[in-house]
Amino acid sequence: MTTIPRTTAIPVAAKRRRAERGLTEIIVGAVVLLLFLIMSFLAPVLIGYGPNELGGPPLAPPSLEHPFGTDVLGRDVFVRTFVAVHVDYLVALVGAFVSLAIGTLLGTLAGMARRRAWGTVMMRVTDALIAVPFPLLILLILLTVGNQVSVLGTPPGVFQILVGIVVVGWSIYARLARAEAAGLRSREYIVAAELMGYGKARITFRHVMPAVIAVTGTYAVADAVIIVGFVASLPFLGAGVPPPTPEWGSMMYEGRASIVFAWWQVIFPALALTISAVAASVIADGLLDRTSRKLRRQE
Repeated sequence: MTTIPRTTAIPVAAKRRRAERGLTEIIVGAVVLLLFLIMSFLAPVLIGYGPNELGGPPLAPPSLEHPFGTDVLGRDVFVRTFVAVHVDYLVALVGAFVSLAIGTLLGTLAGMARRRAWGTVMMRVTDALIAVPFPLLILLILLTVGNQVSVLGTPPGVFQILVGIVVVGWSIYARLARAEAAGLRSREYIVAAELMGYGKARITFRHVMPAVIAVTGTYAVADAVIIVGFVASLPFLGAGVPPPTPEWGSMMYEGRASIVFAWWQVIFPALALTISAVAASVIADGLLDRTSRKLRRQE
């Protein structure tokens, strides 16, 4: 009977446990975010009021009729907290993944370019954009265009925020993608593909791009967490999504004046923001673990 040496079995078992843990983290985080998304549609049905309807007395404490209480105008905080998912998740997903798509494409092309001039120009542009703070750029856009303007059917202010995020955000992904693509150029399977006569475009998009996306995609999930927190901070800077559109940051900003005797206006949106951020962070951690192991196997 053949037995696996103890020195071999332990690392294999440890790797298996890490793989299962990473998958569990991704599933748990995804389930939490999915539940928030489902509740964003069910909450108005369960309570019987829309997010902007005056459904009760102003500043009513949490009760069976209003589980999260009401705000200063009598709107149901439970409904508004979950409906705010539409805006906050929209900005996080679109902002992160549009930046991901643009930055990954340009960065991979720069990393695979034979002429170093293209890569040098790309890096100088990304350096200049990374130096621009998100809040400053978005405040400039909102002051120029205004946050009361609705573009392409989005809530007022959302499109302007997305433009500011994408204009700066893609540069970070471009840097990550260029570094990863440049490192992959010397890998054996890439060299073998070149020797077999595969074209540059085929090698870039079929062999290099998937490996690059594994890295930048993991960062995109973590970046979505940063974007949600950033959008929630904008109302405190005089920008952000204007009322009456439900958004976690705007809800906390509106409720700050009465937080001493009506804490539920601030606490429940803050909890929703925190739980969503933790869930996305758990997904990012699981993806990072799986991506790291995949890259180590390729080396």
